[in-house]
Amino acid sequence: MVAKKMGKATPVLMAAGAHNPDGEADGGGAAADAEHAPGEGQQQESERAESAAVHLLENLVLNPAGSGGGRFLLLSVAIDVGNAKAGEAFKNRDAELRDIILTALGTKSVDELTEISRRDQYKQELLDAVNARFGKQAVKRLYFPQFVVQ
Repeated sequence: MVAKKMGKATPVLMAAGAHNPDGEADGGGAAADAEHAPGEGQQQESERAESAAVHLLENLVLNPAGSGGGRFLLLSVAIDVGNAKAGEAFKNRDAELRDIILTALGTKSVDELTEISRRDQYKQELLDAVNARFGKQAVKRLYFPQFVVQ
């Protein structure tokens, strides 16, 4: 996609799969732009693609502390991977990663888990626990795309 500015064509960077204002999908995206840039642009594109990796752990189920098995937390955790080495480790050691999350959140009571203002605290706690096991900077951010207490 090219934007015109005072009679001069200026390239506009769009994410792959993004839509331009005319509603058409941009097939080239940032990768196409990197082809036209010198070597540094290709390196930056590679770093962006690496940093864009997300490892998703879906449908984790645990019984909160003190619930006697009568209540449960169903959650999914999206991990913004810090580097390619960590991404591979997450794939290869998926059970260990799930255990870290279930163990940390399993110590929380139903009242603690339902308090929305504590979610950022739990994200930081999980981020620290995963980075401690998988190496510093393995995780950039954590997200809870699903978090249901029943």
